Amino acid sequence: MRTLRHPGVLRYMGGAETSDAIYIATERIVPLDLNDRNEELVRWGLFRIAEALRFVNEDCKLVHANVCKDAVFVTDAGEWRLGGLELMDAVGAERPVYREMGSVIPGYAGRMAPEIKVQGVQGTAALDGWGLAELISECYTTEMPLGLGALHAQLRNNNPKLRMTAHGFVEAAQRSGGILDTAFVRACRFLESVAVKDSHERAEFFAGLGAAAAEFPRMFAQRKMLPELLTLVEFGGADNGHSAVLASVVQIARDMDETEYSTVVAPAVVRLFASTDRALRFALLEHATALLHGMHDDVVVASVYPAFATGFGDAAPAIREATVKAALSMAPRVGSKTLNSDLIKHLVRAVADAEPGIRTNSLICIGKLCAKNGPGVTDTSLRYIVCPALLHALRDVFPPVRAAALAVSGACAMRWDAVDVARRVVPAISPLLVDGERP
Repeated sequence: MRTLRHPGVLRYMGGAETSDAIYIATERIVPLDLNDRNEELVRWGLFRIAEALRFVNEDCKLVHANVCKDAVFVTDAGEWRLGGLELMDAVGAERPVYREMGSVIPGYAGRMAPEIKVQGVQGTAALDGWGLAELISECYTTEMPLGLGALHAQLRNNNPKLRMTAHGFVEAAQRSGGILDTAFVRACRFLESVAVKDSHERAEFFAGLGAAAAEFPRMFAQRKMLPELLTLVEFGGADNGHSAVLASVVQIARDMDETEYSTVVAPAVVRLFASTDRALRFALLEHATALLHGMHDDVVVASVYPAFATGFGDAAPAIREATVKAALSMAPRVGSKTLNSDLIKHLVRAVADAEPGIRTNSLICIGKLCAKNGPGVTDTSLRYIVCPALLHALRDVFPPVRAAALAVSGACAMRWDAVDVARRVVPAISPLLVDGERP
């Protein structure tokens, strides 16, 4: 067990031996319970067990000899693991353990392959094909899905030379229309082999994953697929499809409770915002509202905002503009102190950006933050930080900037000081009455 390393085999973590017992520590698992089942997880579980048996039979040259429900365990994500290795022995062993000691396993005589009863017949991979059929029978006690019955019959052939092996089952079940040819199983298999896929295949897969993920088993998606997607984004496996992958992350993580989100997603988001990859930064800013939703405010202020704020001074106009737009999502999370002492100043500087589109969007953002129901721009900040920028923008050469500045001035009208309105705002707005640009 210590040397068997495969995603479908129960992972050995450590062990100890005393005078009267042997203790084995494994990954966190529970026995397989088929009463509370999800059909997609059962199909993926059968794939996992069959692949594990293929590895055991072909790569390790071993025979498990005890495949059944009691030999299968389930992780907290819903993944099946092959355990119950008590009777495992080498392929072709002359005196195999399963023939000598099988009687000590409860119920073994009733489910063992017929050739085990024949002395001198050596065990092969076909023996575990019989066991796989036993597991399938336990999973489907009444009616089997379309196409599975024929495969089950081939696995249950009394002649080991004609019996289907676990490897054969996997190949047949994955064919078009087979029991393993489902969107969920295909997605799981793709994620496991994503490193060897080309950029076109990855782009096509991730483009459709977000919508498909809504139909996947919730716990499996959150505890298995979500960490893999975050790792993929963090270490560059998404190519230029960061936005599509993050859209899938958002879709899967949206129903997570605060504790799980803080444990699984938040640390990855913090690391991602610190990245210098512009394509990744742009995708993060596009999904900022959803990604920040489940994070604690103190984590956002201390770990995300400093990296976020660097986007205002980025050399790429697209990053600067995306940062300005994302400021509306960031403002409610950073608190009044950071909003008034830092964030609003960055937005005001953006009003003087070389790109007219950025100037326009920064004014729109300022207007929403300074409105009467905004998230906390103080009267002091409005008077001494925002007002000078608005007055300057009213004379901008780009008409949409002047229009935006005028709209912001109107939105903030109720908050202006009467003296400022008379001496500063009205004189700046008056020339627009004869502005040559038509609205």
